[in-house]
Amino acid sequence: MNRMNLKPYVEACKDDLHAAIDGLNAFTKNWCMNVKLTEKREDLSFRCDKCIFSIEGNCLIKKFAYDKDEEYTRTVDFGCMGLL
Repeated sequence: MNRMNLKPYVEACKDDLHAAIDGLNAFTKNWCMNVKLTEKREDLSFRCDKCIFSIEGNCLIKKFAYDKDEEYTRTVDFGCMGLL
């Protein structure tokens, strides 16, 4: 049986929950808030209504981060979303 060389796929990866939460935090701050609309309206505007990570008014990104490590998530000022 031929084994696939996994090294290129896992070389830069690690099992690091805080790194994962930091990545999600960066995603939310660069996607969830609609900056142009926020500036235009002079009020916070979010893309939650079009988000595939929103189920029944809950943000699955925020839920994952807080469920896995709420203390750390709070220390990094996590998220930029309108939903809980």
